[in-house]
Amino acid sequence: MQPFHRFTSFLAVFLLFAAITPGVDAFTISSVKVDPQGYQPAGTPMTVTFNIDFSSKDNETFPSADELQMSTNLADSRWVPVLVLNGVETSLPSKNANGLVLPGWYVSYPSTEKVQVRVTLTGTIPAGSSKDRNFLKVQEVDSGSALVSMARVEMPAPPVTTMTTPTKRPVTTTLTTLPAGTATQKSSLGTEAGIIALCSAALLVIRRR
Repeated sequence: MQPFHRFTSFLAVFLLFAAITPGVDAFTISSVKVDPQGYQPAGTPMTVTFNIDFSSKDNETFPSADELQMSTNLADSRWVPVLVLNGVETSLPSKNANGLVLPGWYVSYPSTEKVQVRVTLTGTIPAGSSKDRNFLKVQEVDSGSALVSMARVEMPAPPVTTMTTPTKRPVTTTLTTLPAGTATQKSSLGTEAGIIALCSAALLVIRRR
């Protein structure tokens, strides 16, 4: 094989490998705070605050052609994002919806800049059960709508309740025992009354004669 052919074959393999190798994530989620904490019943107002930090990717903090897609399973949700560029805060458009899209050019700066987005999300715990119950899900999507990376914060699972079988109490019967001698006493009094009655009848018969 000619040297040129070897070089072109190597270059083709290298480009194919580079195309399928995932790149470094351009964002990370940090400082997540959920209030109140722990499992909460449906209808409970919730507040979720978090930061989106951006790492240097090539010569920019985030690809300008990409976008960040944020979503939540909270009901009646509201998003309030703030851009922090080198310590200076700038309010970004807020939105009342289950999702918020942040275009890449909002956070695309030279890699020498320090860029962060602080977000306050409010809403209520949804009613009913669903397989997807996330406080927060953030996805980076490229210009071709392909998923680049994703991060999420799940809602706590409800506590497991165990059913207990009621214990059957034994039926108890209470017997009242009369004091000893009560029945005998009543019987003896009846016998004496009968003897007196017979004697009285005999005396009457004798007198009549």
